[in-house]
Amino acid sequence: MGERSRQPNRNPPRLATPPAARQGERLTPQFQALVQAFDAERAVISDGQVDEVDPELVLVFDLAGSVQEFRNAIQYVEGLEFLSEFLDEDSEPDDDFHMSQQGTRTDRKVQHSLYLVMSNATAVTQLVSLFQRWQESPDITFQRGLGRFKAAFSQLRAIRRWGAEDRIRDTGLLEVWRERLAVAGQSISTLPIEVELWYRRNEQQRASAEESLTGLIVNAGGRVLNRAEIGEIGYHALLAEIPVQQVSSILRDGASAVELLNADEIMFVSPYTPMSVAGPGADPTSNTAVGGAGRVEGLPRIALLDGLPYANHDALAGRLVIDDPDDLGITYPVAARHHGTAMASLILHGDLSRPNEPLRRPLYVRPILQPHPVFAGHEVVLENELLTDLLHRAVRRIVEGDGSQPAAAPSVRVVNLSIGAESRALVRRMSPLGKLLDWLAVKYNLLFVVSAGNHFNSPVTIPAHAARSAETAAAEAVKAARATSRLRGILPPGDALNGLTVGATHADDGADPALPDSVWDLLAPGAPALYSAVGPGVGRSIKPDIYNAGGRALFERPLPKDDTEDEVALAFARTGLSGPGMQVAAPKSGGVSDATVFTYGTSNAAALVTREADAVFEALERGPLAEEDFAFPDALYHPVLAKALLVHTSTWGDQEAHLRDLLALDTNNARRELTALLGYGSLRRERVGTAATNRAVLIAGGSIGRDQLHTYSIPLPVSLRAKAEWHRFTVTLAFFAPTVGQLTRYRGAKVFFERLLDKDTGGSRIDAEHNAVRRGSVQHEVIEGARALVFNEGDALPIRVECMDDAQRLRAGEMIRYGLVASVETAITTSATIHDEVRTHLQARARTQARPRLQQ
Repeated sequence: MGERSRQPNRNPPRLATPPAARQGERLTPQFQALVQAFDAERAVISDGQVDEVDPELVLVFDLAGSVQEFRNAIQYVEGLEFLSEFLDEDSEPDDDFHMSQQGTRTDRKVQHSLYLVMSNATAVTQLVSLFQRWQESPDITFQRGLGRFKAAFSQLRAIRRWGAEDRIRDTGLLEVWRERLAVAGQSISTLPIEVELWYRRNEQQRASAEESLTGLIVNAGGRVLNRAEIGEIGYHALLAEIPVQQVSSILRDGASAVELLNADEIMFVSPYTPMSVAGPGADPTSNTAVGGAGRVEGLPRIALLDGLPYANHDALAGRLVIDDPDDLGITYPVAARHHGTAMASLILHGDLSRPNEPLRRPLYVRPILQPHPVFAGHEVVLENELLTDLLHRAVRRIVEGDGSQPAAAPSVRVVNLSIGAESRALVRRMSPLGKLLDWLAVKYNLLFVVSAGNHFNSPVTIPAHAARSAETAAAEAVKAARATSRLRGILPPGDALNGLTVGATHADDGADPALPDSVWDLLAPGAPALYSAVGPGVGRSIKPDIYNAGGRALFERPLPKDDTEDEVALAFARTGLSGPGMQVAAPKSGGVSDATVFTYGTSNAAALVTREADAVFEALERGPLAEEDFAFPDALYHPVLAKALLVHTSTWGDQEAHLRDLLALDTNNARRELTALLGYGSLRRERVGTAATNRAVLIAGGSIGRDQLHTYSIPLPVSLRAKAEWHRFTVTLAFFAPTVGQLTRYRGAKVFFERLLDKDTGGSRIDAEHNAVRRGSVQHEVIEGARALVFNEGDALPIRVECMDDAQRLRAGEMIRYGLVASVETAITTSATIHDEVRTHLQARARTQARPRLQQ
């Protein structure tokens, strides 16, 4: 395998657990309670015929830490079926469970894992027997396959049923219900809910569970509106509505008061809050300079899943391929087509405040939004649709077709999703939407560009005394945003591991407007926007992957009501007419076809990154300019290479020093905390798809299997030899990871390279924290310095790409697509020949294996 650059910590903290006798004292009553619960359940459903019925209940194994391969051991007990694994909140150490380092107890919190298991009474009896045998003889050898239960018993904090409170935890159900009832009062008779069922391996069991749950809903006076089942991601859900009386009972008496929430078929119950987007809040103005010049040719490369655009707008006319299988256009007034029009405008033209060449290819558009039935100016996901199922069908229609219809746009390689389900930020588990995109990326070889999400409805609150000046308010606003980062997390589907998730910076191409004293521009250009969702992602991976300009948002100057007020909230100013923000095409009634408005948001940032992805594909498909250059990687690798190339241009820049000082971050933890706030940094669009005389960019694409090693080399330019001058090496690896939907570890396999050694690069690693870069599906390492490089002519810097199992064992022959980008650069005053030196080196070197290609 590849060269290792770091020595592992030989004395990491370890979990200290209680002895078997103590576990017996703690857990025996809990096992007895489970046996009694099964007896009671069996008696109820069998109406006294106890011997004829063996009920199923969902058990929770609450473990301190986790037990590797425990899920496999569960399958060896007949009657047990592993369902899922969740992370739980870390707990404070106690005498039974705590972290120990070199024999000394520490104050570190203890991590928890919840293993969810479907069980029948017979299996619970066997579990009790296993536990008793282990308690009596901790060194006992269990029969084949059951050995992991010994570790599980020693780490078991609790064993219990999955209950009503678990089913609504972290879903926001009660909060949304209270808010809706407070607003609507007695004007509503039902409320919609989204019910996620446990995904059972057996089709008959799934059908039986759905039938049982449907009966409970109907008996409660409700009805099922829709259903969905996607086996590849373990998704089984119902969209239903229940009477407001049931809602009131739950709010008054608790979740367990209603039979529905006690159903063992249910994993989670969430409020059905269809993803919606608000319009600009301003009447568009005419702008005759928005006409789209340039010829449109070829087939669509990009798909936009969003609202229905105003196709006859001057900026969009003749540039859209609209696929509207739901006939939304019939009931979608032109004046209501805000978001789709804006996103199409940004993808095709960029920020209209700056002249840009439009994309050459047409844009495929599938509308998945419609006008909001109540709130004018808002657009919402199609009525009575589960968004996960809707997106699945929409993407499948693009690539495979729908029913008897052929594929709608098989030429599409990039899918833009500038949407976010603000009802639930990433907390303990992957969202079904994120799981879906991860699976679709692998299955169809698509690059999904996804917005991280906006938190417009979660205002930043600052101390009242800080509102005396913009300078103090700015500092306190950034601190407040960081302090509430858990509440301002990534919104689904931005949690997708394989997607390119984009956050927004406080930037656009517009002019600086004259601001009245009542309005503040609090952030420096290029700073992370206060409305943008922040990371980390699943498994503490880097999310958002990158940031991009999303438009400047201004704030109204807060005026404390009186001297006793401790805090004030920052409210967004209305800037749709005059800016700042990004100028985009906008619909307007009366046949006006040249209107524009100014907007901001992570939707804008994702749309602009999608536009840059098109430029990357153009360069990759164009290929090398000279016949003597190596051919570019096959088109099979272009989607993952585009992802790698976009991340490759990104850097923290001045934001690291600014935020480190502003937030007074501890030196030891600053890099980790900033990684969650900055991701891999801001995209530098002037470097996308281009090289320079003082920079050489090399690319490679390949497929790799378990325990394989691919070695590449970066030729070292002679003009850098023995020069103590600034230089930078950047290596970016992206891959489409297989995933395991029911696990918290989630990523099925990992592809990575060992970090470059300081002694070989004459520099030091900067930007993202070294552990975080290995947790997702992109690894981006930036090394810069000014130490002299010592090497011989013809020497090269090796990069070793490896593949290893992660959450599961890769099947024999299963291959993972990856894209690799490496660059070396220096100041133009140091060398203006690096590009040509590396190019000449590559042309002269024969290879027998996959090799990097020089980017033009």
